[in-house]
Amino acid sequence: MPRKKTTVKVISQPFRTQLNAIDLHFHGAFGIDLMHSNKKQLNKLSKLLWKNGIKAFCPTTISASKKDLSQAVSCLGEWISKGDFPGAIPLGIHLEGPFISSHACGAHPKRAIRHFSLRELSTLWEKSLKTLKIITLAPELLSDRELKGLCHWSRQKKVILSIGHSQTNFEQAKRAFHLGFSGVTHAWNAMSFHHRDPGILGAAIGNPEIYIELIIDQTHVSPHIINWMTKLHKNRLCFVSDCVPAAKTRAGTWHAFGNLRIQAQKQACVLKNGKLAGSAFLLTDAFQKWFYNEIKHFKGNKKQLKKLFYTSVKYIYDNPLNVISQKLPKN
Repeated sequence: MPRKKTTVKVISQPFRTQLNAIDLHFHGAFGIDLMHSNKKQLNKLSKLLWKNGIKAFCPTTISASKKDLSQAVSCLGEWISKGDFPGAIPLGIHLEGPFISSHACGAHPKRAIRHFSLRELSTLWEKSLKTLKIITLAPELLSDRELKGLCHWSRQKKVILSIGHSQTNFEQAKRAFHLGFSGVTHAWNAMSFHHRDPGILGAAIGNPEIYIELIIDQTHVSPHIINWMTKLHKNRLCFVSDCVPAAKTRAGTWHAFGNLRIQAQKQACVLKNGKLAGSAFLLTDAFQKWFYNEIKHFKGNKKQLKKLFYTSVKYIYDNPLNVISQKLPKN
């Protein structure tokens, strides 16, 4: 008996803007750099993200000098604290660097990477007006005493600790998770995986207590890995963009990203030497691209799709629905 013919509906443009996407790892877009932005630019970015289906996001920094990083978190913290947003709402600052490994730094400038300092972190916390929400760092670079002190501090401040840009081995990762780390930053990027030492990924994937970021633009991570991760870690998987200021600009143009210069290309943004510097896609664009190309791997209906990004808010808030409903624009 012949099999009944079926059709598959892909995401329409209106539905794409209704995804209620939450992006926990966002450095900028439309030529706007979150390391050097003012209130007017931040409000413009908030509006543009909203129009593109991004409902909430974590403004994310890059490794920079103490002065530049302090200025960036001060500006972002002041904007977030006022609570008046014309579009997508900022859920809190994601501090990516400078306490990362110089051997797994990706596009982060090595000269800006430094040893962990709880004093500097506390200063940044105050400068941000207590809006720091996620901190990405490499735990293998901290002594056991520093690690315990950091985890105690993070519990007091209700700040999330995430392993990223790190060469942490399996045992070190298990130790960090045991002490209080609860996340992995852009899984598979700037970290290793080996059959004799599965490292961060081996300690995190399948662990029901750990949230894992995954860039889904299909440039940073293979679509096969994306599909694999949706099966192995589906309950605590957070889709992110790692979008940078050159995203959503004309291909070939150059833009500031902290103290770096990056070029917009069709599939990614790169440094002068061609090294990958971040995504050229907003999260909704990246999700739509993956969904179209890999739809046979995803059996969800529209209602399930809308719930995909709920995990990202659950990661950083105990009552995510209340947080979002209270902060969303009324229009």
